Amino acid sequence: MKTYLRILSFARPFRKFLPLFIVTTLFGIIFELLNLSFVAPVLKILFSEDVVTAPLGPAPDFEMSKAYFSAMADWTKNYLLSFDDKTEALKLICAILLASVFFANLFMFFSRFILAFVKAKMVKNMRVAIYEKVNRLHLGYFTNEHRGDLISRMTNDVQEVESSIVATIQSIVKEPVTIIFTFIVLFYLSYELVFFSLLVLPLSGLVIWKLTSLLRKKAKQGQNYLGQILSTIDETLGGLKIIFSFNAQQHFINKFNHQNRKYERALRSMDYKKGAASPLSQFLGVAVFCTILYYGGTLVLRDDYMSPENFFVFIMLFANVISPLKSIFSVVANIQRGLVAGSRIFEVIDTQEEIVDAEKCIQLTEFNKSITLKNVSFRYEDADVLKGINLEIGKGKTVALVGASGGGKSTIINLIPRFYDVYQGEVQIDGVNVKDIQMKSLREQIGIVTQDSILFNDTIYNNIAFGVADQVTEEEVIRAAKIANAHEFIEQCSEGYQTQIGDNGVKLSGGQKQRLCIARAVLKNPPIMLLDEATSALDTEAEKLVQEALNKLMQNRTSVVVAHRLSTIQNADEIVVIEKGEVIEKGTHQELLNNSKVYKKLIEIQKIEE
Repeated sequence: MKTYLRILSFARPFRKFLPLFIVTTLFGIIFELLNLSFVAPVLKILFSEDVVTAPLGPAPDFEMSKAYFSAMADWTKNYLLSFDDKTEALKLICAILLASVFFANLFMFFSRFILAFVKAKMVKNMRVAIYEKVNRLHLGYFTNEHRGDLISRMTNDVQEVESSIVATIQSIVKEPVTIIFTFIVLFYLSYELVFFSLLVLPLSGLVIWKLTSLLRKKAKQGQNYLGQILSTIDETLGGLKIIFSFNAQQHFINKFNHQNRKYERALRSMDYKKGAASPLSQFLGVAVFCTILYYGGTLVLRDDYMSPENFFVFIMLFANVISPLKSIFSVVANIQRGLVAGSRIFEVIDTQEEIVDAEKCIQLTEFNKSITLKNVSFRYEDADVLKGINLEIGKGKTVALVGASGGGKSTIINLIPRFYDVYQGEVQIDGVNVKDIQMKSLREQIGIVTQDSILFNDTIYNNIAFGVADQVTEEEVIRAAKIANAHEFIEQCSEGYQTQIGDNGVKLSGGQKQRLCIARAVLKNPPIMLLDEATSALDTEAEKLVQEALNKLMQNRTSVVVAHRLSTIQNADEIVVIEKGEVIEKGTHQELLNNSKVYKKLIEIQKIEE
């Protein structure tokens, strides 16, 4: 119930439409009940030989009481019987019935129209909520989650909520109100039969409740299996080259088939139970109806308990209750999948944002002095990655981080813009802890170029101007491309700067993609540059062009460089050797060659590799 109410809370901004929705729904229900109530006078006119000759007198004054409705029913009956020609009375009833049906459908149309607007807004708000949450979560969250499962929650689960819950709102509102209003009329006709029906109805409800609890369990399994399937699809599409080169197609086909079979079994089991809910509820409803029909019929036949036409109306109204009861049972069965999908969505929305701005954070408008790491330690899932790192990077200086893979170099790069937070110690900018700086202003001072060239399925121009498109001119974009040694190959593309580059720049070579990333960083023009092995994945010719671009990029900037090829950082102001999460050596290239064993060994190994 908590999940259901929380889903409905996405309609809160549109609660001003709720009174109108309720009013139109209520009027629609009232006119539907009036349609059935006209059966009694029709039967009375057709089969009664009574004639009222005495003056009718005025209709009773309205008041909210059983006596008024009883008097009004008698007056109406006498009024209809007072017609000399019964066909005239029948004509009047048909005209009133036609008007009643028209208004019943008119109000139901308005009700659905209002609900359609609110439903669309609810689903839109839910999609926005989960997408915005994913964009606010720290990078560490995504190392524990499968991309495919997250995509499933943001698409299939939202769709499931829309079809299973949001689409049933009208039934959840209309059917209970219909049942309540109908029982009020039934109670007026015969409270004894109503009490009898209340004794037998809960039995059918108990059976359906048990069935829906089983549905919820299977729905949860099905949604989890679907998330696994999407993860496998995501891995397959992202690694096709490796899959082909290792002839691993059959492995992934078998993996996909295994997951697909589990999903198919869960879906089949769920559909079996869901399919059983409707016929079972129908059988139980008819069984209850027959019980009431037999019990009430014996009272009418033996004891003259109520007039035949009133009993006929009672039976029709009670049959009218069975339909919404069946609808409620079916809706409850359908809702189970939506509740599971909603729970999966809220798991993401409720994830704690571990990296957030402090309450009284300051804005970093410029970088003046230094980046300082004071006794910084970092751990990931109980594994120490950095241990007591102390490092100072002065303004305008270039500091290179070198060492074996897994030593913690990239982690230091990620701590400066607060992609992760330190476990102990502080990272400071101009003497201020980065935790006390507004993240947006902190990251505005930093440009990043990584080993993986991250581009978007857009034009070359928009990829270079990413994040600042409304703040720069075309001339500035071209100038940034020239600095990054990218202008020449861009001009040779089919549509120049407006060329679409495909998913993650699939139409470009590795060197071309990296130069676009550098152009993007140049255009941002930040005072601090973080370069994480920006040339390690390139061939010699591409590396030369990219390295030239990087050298231009680092001019007059404070740069922190993680280097794989040590030849590219020999001119750095300071080289820091990191091993197993600790700083073991510092100095210039020449100082380390003269005094360091580890750095010298790294140089010798790389010369042999070359």
